[in-house]
Amino acid sequence: LVKMERGFYPRNVAVIGAARHNQHRWIKAHLPFHENHGQVFHVNINEDEWPGAKALGVQNFRSLLDIPGPVDYVTISVPRKFVPSLIQDCIDKEVSVVHIFSAGFEESGEEEGIRIDREISDKAKRAGLLIIGPNSMGLFNPQIGIRQTEGEYYGETGPFGYISQSGSMAMGISMEANAYDLKMSKCISMGNGMILDVPDYLEYLLQDDDTKVIGMYLEGLRDPRRFFRILQQATKKKPVLIWKVGLTEDAARATEAHTGTSFMKENLWQSLLTRCGAIMIESQGEMIDTAKALHLIPNASGDKVGLYATTGGHSTDMANVFSKNGFKIVPLTESSYDELRSFFNMIGGNYVNPIQQAPPEHFERIVKILSQDENLDLVALEVPAQRLASDEGFFEDRIRIFKEAQANSSKPIVAVMSTGYPRLDPVAEESMHKRFTHEGIPAFPSFLSAAKALGKVIEYYTLKDYTDI
Repeated sequence: LVKMERGFYPRNVAVIGAARHNQHRWIKAHLPFHENHGQVFHVNINEDEWPGAKALGVQNFRSLLDIPGPVDYVTISVPRKFVPSLIQDCIDKEVSVVHIFSAGFEESGEEEGIRIDREISDKAKRAGLLIIGPNSMGLFNPQIGIRQTEGEYYGETGPFGYISQSGSMAMGISMEANAYDLKMSKCISMGNGMILDVPDYLEYLLQDDDTKVIGMYLEGLRDPRRFFRILQQATKKKPVLIWKVGLTEDAARATEAHTGTSFMKENLWQSLLTRCGAIMIESQGEMIDTAKALHLIPNASGDKVGLYATTGGHSTDMANVFSKNGFKIVPLTESSYDELRSFFNMIGGNYVNPIQQAPPEHFERIVKILSQDENLDLVALEVPAQRLASDEGFFEDRIRIFKEAQANSSKPIVAVMSTGYPRLDPVAEESMHKRFTHEGIPAFPSFLSAAKALGKVIEYYTLKDYTDI
């Protein structure tokens, strides 16, 4: 763990093999680190590639061993046949962590790829060198600007730690989560797990103080027994969300070709996750919604939900979606109904649960009634997305109402964006979600996403109570 920490917080970084054909991508990825923290060095025996690195303000060397001072994190981006000798240089340089971007090793199934893979693995194991990959995008630590691509943000950190066996999925979720103001603590694109495997990264994120919620994108497991043992320990301290693909025989052929991992039936996988207290996730959107909800909702128990919808049609849809996802839409207390009767206009609306079509000036009173109702465990309120986007004063007032309700109630109180045509501009939608998250208000883009995420939150806290016994 100490060595892995050096990878996330290196003193200096080296990129081996930056070139014009790859647009010097790894130098560009780590430039924020170079400009604000340590140094990035470029290693390439082809001096024709040096000017590109120099133009980025990075020093060039023919060998890693020529670099003065320590290098803790190295990215290797060269053809596979050159990697074993470079690994020996990393060992001689006393590098802590090596990220191998290059592909074509054991996962290729080719005799030469397998031979080189074993040669590298044997060298690294004897020397205690940590290797991320091969066929991976490496580490993302936004706090100091160690990145997987120059498109990722830097200078900020957050509660969400992520482990991915896919590089594109790692980069994709880091950028999409950021669009909803869910910041990463650390993100690992682990590739084929030659040396460091899923349990190693899980152990690291478990002890990482910045990480409050752990997510994973998995194609398969090399050491299931160790994984589930550490997972059971992890869920006692932090929520762990797992998006597992390859759960059918057809899909498993794709995962085996990509990362060389084997098939596990879905019912067995689900039962093992439940036993360990982890939460099964089925999409990237669900991962982000659930991680955000777990970060913003410190506790949740019970499935009795109070609903408010902006139209009659939306109220029936909302009730249907929440009911099908395991929630109970129960009658309110008589005192709540008495208060609703005192002001509610029955023409065009009603005040059964879900409450529907109240004039906007009564929204605050309805929120207060639902948030204080003793029959309810949580409250979900539809807000008109188009008006939020076009009326800043209206948006600010809704933020105020939600925050005051949260301050005066222990129940989770969440916002659900109204859906339908015309669709909201994606930039405006992201801006609204960022604002809600920044204010500590869980907000969701649809009834279904809200119901699924809230269901996962309740599942986590229920399982935690069970596994803590």
